[in-house]
Amino acid sequence: MAVDEQAAITELKLLTREHRHLVWQMAKMGGELKDEDRRTVEAMAAHPEYAHLWDRLNELSDEEITRDGTNPLLHVTVHEMVESQIAAGDPPAVKLTLERLEQRGVLRHEATHQIGRVLIEEIWHVMSEQQPFNSLRYAAKLAELVDPRPARPKSPATGHRRRPKRRR
Repeated sequence: MAVDEQAAITELKLLTREHRHLVWQMAKMGGELKDEDRRTVEAMAAHPEYAHLWDRLNELSDEEITRDGTNPLLHVTVHEMVESQIAAGDPPAVKLTLERLEQRGVLRHEATHQIGRVLIEEIWHVMSEQQPFNSLRYAAKLAELVDPRPARPKSPATGHRRRPKRRR
């Protein structure tokens, strides 16, 4: 990575932390928040295990923020991304998946985590394969969260998976 690129990333991280810190402080004082900032605060508040970090975001290093291999800022960002997709109804599969998971008794917070894992997997594909976001694959993976495909039974003779018989 070029020095200029690394410097830009460092600056962006600092600005992001400062913004999160200011939004958190504004919320604590009862200030009015834009929708995006409100989602940020809701995601932060949903993680009381990181509460001691939110007031000091602008003072802490990456090492001080990261807990057990998890970066709370990245974690909250994934929450925000999923909640933004739900609020916008785009893609529709996200809201539908959330509703179906909740109908099955999954708490919204856990459902957001499940959807977020799928989203992160798709983002990883975009970055590692240098391909555009695959919305069809994303929707299919979300559908699997609520309707996992059963494994095909193995043939007793060969130990290989049997293909289901085609209906004519």
